[in-house]
Amino acid sequence: MILISNCFNTGFAFNQNPYSNSHIPINQKVLFIGNSFTFYWNLPSQVEQMSIESGLNFDVNHISIPSAKLRDHWNNPNLKLLLKNETFDHIIIQEHSTYPLSNPDDTKVYFDLIRSLIPPKTQIHFFSTWMYPTIEKFNTMNLEYPIEESIKLIVSKTNTKIIPVGRAFKLFKARYPKFNLLMEDNKHPNPNGTYLASCVIYSHITGQSSLNLSKRYKGKDSKEVDIYYSIVEDEVLNYIQQISDEIIL
Repeated sequence: MILISNCFNTGFAFNQNPYSNSHIPINQKVLFIGNSFTFYWNLPSQVEQMSIESGLNFDVNHISIPSAKLRDHWNNPNLKLLLKNETFDHIIIQEHSTYPLSNPDDTKVYFDLIRSLIPPKTQIHFFSTWMYPTIEKFNTMNLEYPIEESIKLIVSKTNTKIIPVGRAFKLFKARYPKFNLLMEDNKHPNPNGTYLASCVIYSHITGQSSLNLSKRYKGKDSKEVDIYYSIVEDEVLNYIQQISDEIIL
């Protein structure tokens, strides 16, 4: 049995989950477009496993490039080829963590360009990330949810739905300060943070509670050996699920 740590993508793009349950009939196809905030601790795989556990059976793929901005994704021929050849029920877009605050105009331009490649029947979601110490300087208006407020303007007049992960992080931190959601860099999510983000995304898409979902999910490597995507301890599990439900449902 192998315990997997962070799914750091060192290549240009990663388009398919190699550990997905290919024998399970697919109900919906989901694509994540993002960066390290998307791929830390195998977030897409956790969302997929949550859906399989609840009988919804998502097929989840992701294109995630470290530190990528939406302009980088727009210039990625692999993304354009994927969107040309495949249709998804849901596409989750995540911008560089600082850009909705520091460069919202740039985010708007490239969000609209990427959106132009996506058919109208696909539901687009914008992953609203969390505030962390080094980007507080961009919150010049002292808003409670500055990233989310900026994204509202960026996606205005579209049918895009905002996934309020940052809102869930803020509430969890206020209510359970003894449990950290971030890695030592005070920026990227630790296993608790990724599990909370996964619960929020799962419930946002499905409309179902995350209560009673498993605390760990696993897949298989190419040799059929178990790989754990992440593990959350019992002490914090229910708190995370309750916060997710409070934010989404």
